[in-house]
Amino acid sequence: MSSSATFLGPVNELPPEGSDLEPSTASEVDFCASMFSDSSLTFDVSREGARVHSNPQNSEVFQEFEVNLEKGEDEPYLLWKDNAFDIHLQGLFRDRSAFSTLSDASEPEDYVRRFLEVLASSLDEPSLNEKGTRVPLIRWQAGEDGESAQIQLLGLLLADDDQFEKFCKSRENEVGLIFEDAEVEAHGVRETLTVMAILGVTLGSTMNADAGLFNFKKKKQAKEMARQQQIMEQQAIQKRQAAIQQAQRTGYLDMHNDAYINYQLLEARKDGEKKVIVDISRQRAYLLVDNQIAIDTAVSTARADKHTPRGEFKITERIETGKKSTIYGCSMPYWQRLDSSAIGMHVGDLPGHAASAGCIRLPYSVAPVIFANTASGVTVEVVDQWDGQELQQGAQQNFVQAQVVQQRGENS
Repeated sequence: MSSSATFLGPVNELPPEGSDLEPSTASEVDFCASMFSDSSLTFDVSREGARVHSNPQNSEVFQEFEVNLEKGEDEPYLLWKDNAFDIHLQGLFRDRSAFSTLSDASEPEDYVRRFLEVLASSLDEPSLNEKGTRVPLIRWQAGEDGESAQIQLLGLLLADDDQFEKFCKSRENEVGLIFEDAEVEAHGVRETLTVMAILGVTLGSTMNADAGLFNFKKKKQAKEMARQQQIMEQQAIQKRQAAIQQAQRTGYLDMHNDAYINYQLLEARKDGEKKVIVDISRQRAYLLVDNQIAIDTAVSTARADKHTPRGEFKITERIETGKKSTIYGCSMPYWQRLDSSAIGMHVGDLPGHAASAGCIRLPYSVAPVIFANTASGVTVEVVDQWDGQELQQGAQQNFVQAQVVQQRGENS
């Protein structure tokens, strides 16, 4: 491949903003695969057809981007382009007869090959790539019955025949090519690789069903949380105009603008015990000092198709300025990482509802105050709903509305 490669990737399957992906090899394909390694776009493939597990009734947005592993120091690895396509994955496999013709003696590899054949023919749309071929990137493992297959779709490589031939030759021992040696002998390397460009690339070896390749987290949404998000979205519409005007001045959107800070408590208890509580259902965060609320602020956590992990974490990394997402290319001022995860707290847009890729976005006016009053090792607890029982009984809260703190030249 050249120094930059073009792909179509399912944007809703991107990892959280705080994921600092660094290429372990010189292959753009490997980097793309690692970026979408937790993709929930998985299929069960058998003689009954190909059944997608995620949103079978809806479309997935695939956006075009380039991977450039020879980037400059301050450049992202990804360059996102304007081209995006709504692809109805289940609609690509309407014809089940293509799979029913496989015999009882068929191996899982046969189902994978048939899957790629049907997918390639369904994606035969010139607008997806006018100059070359759409090469599906997948991982797969055998089904429990030893015949069927489970397939994970990682994206589409957009390459011409010369690029694809170069890729296959350079990665011959690391990429699963689904054809027999006899095919190479009969048709030659060039022709066989062209067939593979029509079929696709399987990344990694075939795995046993119990290997855990597709044991992805189930994303469950409670009805009450969905209702709360709907209410917040309606409120956000009413406030949007004022918030947009404010965002033009500050560089960040805050549809709430209702943060409160008890400066007296922060000053009086500088050495007090600190703890941050993030309430997912209310989309609020609280900084506790000696079990009293010192800061109460709106946040924005993972949107419906993403996940902010629940549990108790420690702040392990703190970067006031200069932190930048290698995937999204945006600045993340006042970054505070949770444990060793890709999740962290940082300044970001608050559109009035859960909207992040997994991180905990803080208002531009509050993040500097939280940063100044926390440290590495401070506990951050993320819960579905916080009842406040740990607060001291009868503690007097003296809230003062937060003052806007202008960011130091950071925009996202």
